[in-house]
Amino acid sequence: KSQVFKYFQHYHAMVERETGLKLKCLRTDNGGEYTSKEFRDYCSNHGMRHEKTVPGTPQHNGVAERMNRTIVEKVRCMLRMATLPKPFWGKAVNTVVYLINRSPSVPLNFEISEKAWTGKDVGYSHLRVFGCKAFMHVPKEQRSKLDDKAIPCIFVGYGDEEFGYRLWDPKKKKTVRSKDVVFHEHEKINDLKEEKATRSSGEGVEDLTPAKTPSRKITDEEEVQAPEDETEEPTIEEDEAKGEPENFQEVQSHKDKNCWMKAMQEEMNSLQKNNTYELVELPKGRKTLKNKWVFKLKKDGDKIVRYKARLVVKGFSQKKGIDFDEIFSPVVKMSSIRVVLGLAASMNLELEQLDVKTAFLHGDLHEEIYMDQPEGFEEHGKEHMVCKLNKSLYGLKQAPRQWYKKFDSFMMSHGYQRTNADPCVYIRLFPNGNFIILLLYVDDMLILGQDVEKICRLKEELSKSFDMKDLGPAKQILGMAITRDRKAGKLWLSQEKYVERLLERFNMKHAKPVSTPLANHFKL
Repeated sequence: KSQVFKYFQHYHAMVERETGLKLKCLRTDNGGEYTSKEFRDYCSNHGMRHEKTVPGTPQHNGVAERMNRTIVEKVRCMLRMATLPKPFWGKAVNTVVYLINRSPSVPLNFEISEKAWTGKDVGYSHLRVFGCKAFMHVPKEQRSKLDDKAIPCIFVGYGDEEFGYRLWDPKKKKTVRSKDVVFHEHEKINDLKEEKATRSSGEGVEDLTPAKTPSRKITDEEEVQAPEDETEEPTIEEDEAKGEPENFQEVQSHKDKNCWMKAMQEEMNSLQKNNTYELVELPKGRKTLKNKWVFKLKKDGDKIVRYKARLVVKGFSQKKGIDFDEIFSPVVKMSSIRVVLGLAASMNLELEQLDVKTAFLHGDLHEEIYMDQPEGFEEHGKEHMVCKLNKSLYGLKQAPRQWYKKFDSFMMSHGYQRTNADPCVYIRLFPNGNFIILLLYVDDMLILGQDVEKICRLKEELSKSFDMKDLGPAKQILGMAITRDRKAGKLWLSQEKYVERLLERFNMKHAKPVSTPLANHFKL
């Protein structure tokens, strides 16, 4: 706080020089750094009106107070993610402010603050992950022949008015500056917990010869996600709130034991109908995979709609080259979903939804995999035998890929084509100009089209090959509720139910509501 007056003088001179305007009014709180004689005299000598808020009333300075909170919250998150100690807070603050100034601003109609101030375009290719590991090149003149050409550091910010990146040298315990840096953005230096960092406000900065900043390679690949309500393992909070047993033993003492046992029997019937496995003697030298039961309640508001049990293989014990090979499987992109929803609204098209029951059970297996018999359903007289899997099963690493390959083969054989932009978007054009678009997200499908009869025919063909559940007009996708007004040509997405589930999961459903702590210029 003792430096406030000094830096305000610098800021005052900079603002008036760059804008050509005079600073007429300054609003602050009643902190001692703003009420000193030298501060009052300075404002008076420069003809500035100094407004001070009422003590204990931060609302009078709402914009500044909310921005301070935003900065502090971002700083806390950055330090935690970087596993850096609190003395690095100053560097984190500088980095947060640097990034905020280069982000869209709501009061400026989403224009970039830095561009609005300087009139110059803003670049982003130089941005890096705060706190990541960085190797800084040491110039020849600063090292001997046998010294390392680069030293490991921690990235702690940008030079801003100074060129280069700001780096923390944990060995010398000081901040250095360089542009010749190689970043490892997914790695951290974790040896700072034992070190005492010096105060961030009074460090010297060592200059090193600038050089060209290396570029980084960016990969953007979407990994498959298991169906939300199918393989997600319940947490303790969910068990307490929703009454979902955690394992087979808990089912035996559960108040809804009969309902859960019925759900498990339905799962076993589905496995047998699909010829998922057969009982065999375990071959010599082979090992079995373990499995477990996962339980989930399907709810509509506070009403229980369905008790669901899923047999899941513990795929983490699989060995590559023996139990599986390739595992990647695509899912539909969010941009594709938005395009289809937009077409449905603007062209008043039919939008239907289907769900594949036990989707991963449809995939064919090429590997020889053995599994223990499901707990509670061991076949009498054959307890020593094991399950040889004929079809894929939830929990197997290759299960998503095998299901996608099976479904893709079905769609291609029925005249549909994959789009180049998204392998989970299938399109079929008909001679009369009609079309059908199908989106696949693991086991959820959206079907868009003009002709109801053709859509129904596709549903029938799908039901012949897979165990399908026709959900009718689309009402929900990926946790987002879909509401349509076809006459007005409008469609809305909402995550109200998802928010309610989050509140319930973290025991906040009955918490006292408060206003959302957003900046006061946001319009909701």
